Amino acid sequence: MADGRRPGGLTAIAVLNFVFGGFSVFLTLGYMIVSVFGSKGGVVHTHDGDYVISLPVLYLNLVLQAVSTILLIMSGVGYIQMKKFMGRWLGCTYAILSLLGTVVDIALAHGGIGIGTIILSIWPILTLILVNTTFKDDLVN
Repeated sequence: MADGRRPGGLTAIAVLNFVFGGFSVFLTLGYMIVSVFGSKGGVVHTHDGDYVISLPVLYLNLVLQAVSTILLIMSGVGYIQMKKFMGRWLGCTYAILSLLGTVVDIALAHGGIGIGTIILSIWPILTLILVNTTFKDDLVN
């Protein structure tokens, strides 16, 4: 923006990043709890025993989730400050890592593609689109 004011849409995606980042913190803590308390013999079972995930895959998901959470919150700060690196580049890195985590979950954990997978993929895809098109010129500092 030429007059230096932050666009309302950029503020909105920053707020959504903080909200989703808060949820993501709880999801990361959940991964940690499951990896510590839910494992038996190197694998983790669900309550019905049908879904089994190996601990290395769980740890990979945990790392991807933790890094994505940090990047999500940091990019929200970057959007508020209209910073190119903190907003645009960390936002894109978050989106790519988040989508990579989804692919890992589908491929290695045999999670399958369900409605939850689709919903969790919407925000990273929207982030990539918005910061590289609509708000590209606003994240310049």
